[in-house]
Amino acid sequence: MAGKIISVVNRKGGVGKTTVTLGLADTLIAETEKPYKAGEPVVLTIDLDPQGSLTRALLYDRNDTSKQTRLRDAFEGGRTFAACLEGRVGRAAKDATEYLTHGVGPIGKHYSMLANEASAWNVEREALRTAGEVRLQAAVKEMLRELAGVYRYVLIDAPPGQTLVAEAAIQTSDLVLCPTSPDLLSYWGLESFDDYLKELCAGGGPLARFVFTKFKKKVPKYDPQDRVHELVNAFAPPERYVTLLREAGEKSAVGGQSINLPFDPQGCGTP
Repeated sequence: MAGKIISVVNRKGGVGKTTVTLGLADTLIAETEKPYKAGEPVVLTIDLDPQGSLTRALLYDRNDTSKQTRLRDAFEGGRTFAACLEGRVGRAAKDATEYLTHGVGPIGKHYSMLANEASAWNVEREALRTAGEVRLQAAVKEMLRELAGVYRYVLIDAPPGQTLVAEAAIQTSDLVLCPTSPDLLSYWGLESFDDYLKELCAGGGPLARFVFTKFKKKVPKYDPQDRVHELVNAFAPPERYVTLLREAGEKSAVGGQSINLPFDPQGCGTP
């Protein structure tokens, strides 16, 4: 049975995409295997952002000198999304699993990752020039489906903006999470992004959910988070938004609910 592909996307940066990806990975690895079997292909995280925030969060620890070589080793060993994509477009790629780095995440609850580096920008641009849009997106989809055939969950931290690589990931996903902060700067453009997702996945695409992050327990009078919730609810019905980072046992300040995956983490059944 193929695993589930979950993409965390938003055209705006700084809204918590990497944080949501990390939190979801940690939660799934903890909830899926009890007891956890080390080395089981359960959770894979993929950094699609050439800026590499997820890569650095998982492969570099400035407080632990023994872990400060993993990032360099991944780059020098060509174990990155950029290297895998370059090979796929050129039809000379190895098995996608050979580009992975294993043993990342919480101690005792490790999972795997596909790192990324700044050269991914150039790889995508060169692929467009030499192979074209159709071949580029087909290579990304092929790679993701291959990895979903091995791992139970494939979690994708997408880059900000609107790229062909991110579009291919969205179209291949079973679920799309769109984190947004409850402030007006983060809200502007969100409705057009929702329209873009609907157009991109016309004819029956992945489920899409808005994920509210960074809620404040005590809201100052000038804070617009109540208003932002109303605005989003005007175009996205309540079942399409969820609330993260609230205190345990507390009701969200503006409604919403905890993330409920449209499939069972224990069995990874179909939606």
